[in-house]
Amino acid sequence: MNRVPDSTAGTTSYHRPIRVFSDFDGTISLPDVGATLFNHFAGQRNYGTVRLWMEGRISSRECLTRECTYITASREEMVAKLNQIEVRTGFNQFLELLNSNAIPLHIVSDGLDFYINAFLDKSGLHNLDVYSNRACFIHQRLYPVFPYFDKGCGFCGTCKGERMESLSKDGELKVFIGDGYSDRCALGVADLVFARADLAKLCREKEIDYLSFNDFLEIADYFKRNLLQ
Repeated sequence: MNRVPDSTAGTTSYHRPIRVFSDFDGTISLPDVGATLFNHFAGQRNYGTVRLWMEGRISSRECLTRECTYITASREEMVAKLNQIEVRTGFNQFLELLNSNAIPLHIVSDGLDFYINAFLDKSGLHNLDVYSNRACFIHQRLYPVFPYFDKGCGFCGTCKGERMESLSKDGELKVFIGDGYSDRCALGVADLVFARADLAKLCREKEIDYLSFNDFLEIADYFKRNLLQ
């Protein structure tokens, strides 16, 4: 696979069963839901913690655990903030395309289930397959739980590479769609990567081939022209 600009996507055809994995924050949602919530309800006290994570000095599990200690809002207050956040253009059409071709989609996130599920529900996106960290609210305190941590890389709360390997079947074309540093473990597993923002930067730094995108209409168009013929 060659790295191809948005306007000149390649024409390689694949004749293998396809399985799609997508990041959530900043990929399906616009903008990043987790960052929006933590920045707002932590009063930006989380900035230094996130910087440590981006520099690789603390794990994402440690980062998320620290960020949660800054939050004193209730679940209801945080969920209400989701009304200001939209779905990235074309996601509904892309989902319809996958469903009509019996292509499975898994949402893999290193965020928290309570806001992912609430966002999908308010957007009319029901019964999607989601893998993420979990949230517990106790007396208006937020505590993260990491059900997939022991299976993963030891750095991520939910390792997307591990989830992809666990959910995939032999011979499938594994497609990954993402936008951030939390997607790094997916790069070693995916056969085809759609990347933007920080993930595209990371791909360039590591000389990993990828296809850039701005919205899901572009990805759907690539599928129609190259994968579903």
